[in-house]
Order: sequence, then structure tokens, then C-alpha cells
Amino acid sequence: MTRHAVRCGDYADFGDAEEEWTVEGFPSPEAAAEYARRFVRAQIEDLRAEAGTAEELRAMYFRFGEYAFAAGLDHAAWVAHCIATPAGRKAEVDYAAAEPRGRA
Repeated sequence: MTRHAVRCGDYADFGDAEEEWTVEGFPSPEAAAEYARRFVRAQIEDLRAEAGTAEELRAMYFRFGEYAFAAGLDHAAWVAHCIATPAGRKAEVDYAAAEPRGRA
């Protein structure tokens, strides 16, 4: 059975492979993408209170936030959506709940 993964890292160290980590063991690309969506949303929501405008929030995310890339997820479009639309439920930022079961 093929397992799927999410590549994560800190934008401050973007491109430095030693500063990236992988969350593995997702049973489908959709499950990996859901984890990445929640992870990114949580990063943006953590920064939202400090930003005065959408442009400031976007700049803060790409400077101080952590990314999560998964196959099938349009990262740029998702970031734009999250900036324009604040989370309405805790589940939207609960990426730990989307982690694969039995992950080491």
C-alpha cells in the first residue's frame, strides 16, 4: 500500500533541506492535503491578531510562518483563501487530529 506525505518547514529557512521535516503515513493524497490545509490555516490564524491588513498577514506568513506542501494542494490558493477568510471552527486549525494513526 502506498503511503503519502506532507513536506513541512519554516519559511525563514525555506530551501534548506536540513530545516524541513516530513509527516508520513497518510493513507491517501486527500488525507495528506487535509493535514497540510489545517497546518497552514493554523499558522495563518496564529499570526492574524498581529496583522493590521491582509497584505501584512500575507507578508508575516511568508516571513515567520511554517509551510506544509502536499500533492494535490494548491498552496498559494489555499494561503490566499485562509488570509481572506478567517477560520470559523477549531477543527479548521486542528492539524494534529488529521495526523495519520499509528505514526511513529
